[in-house]
Amino acid sequence: MSENFYRVLHYGALFFFLSGLGISLFTENTNKANKIITGIASLLILVAGMGLIAKALEIGHGSSWPAWIHAKLTIWALLSIGGPVLAKRLGKGRVAAFYVILILATTAAYLAVNKPF
Repeated sequence: MSENFYRVLHYGALFFFLSGLGISLFTENTNKANKIITGIASLLILVAGMGLIAKALEIGHGSSWPAWIHAKLTIWALLSIGGPVLAKRLGKGRVAAFYVILILATTAAYLAVNKPF
């Protein structure tokens, strides 16, 4: 598959994931379909990100990754695990959680564009 395919898949999955988390945070009773789509989008973010690592960065299997990729994976894990948990458990503070999620996603985008370390 081409780099452009992985890039579009990555961005599209990000849109679905962040939209799904927003819906989960701002509605009381989230339907099961939203939870499933958000989970699938999270998986597609990971798969497309790995495809981009292989295609765009030409980092092969078994090669060491730069630190910014480790940071992005950490952010992905925090969002994928923490986002749905916060949406389910928080009563008040959902707006603040939404902004933290947006800041983390923006930080991940910054890391991908600038590759600071």
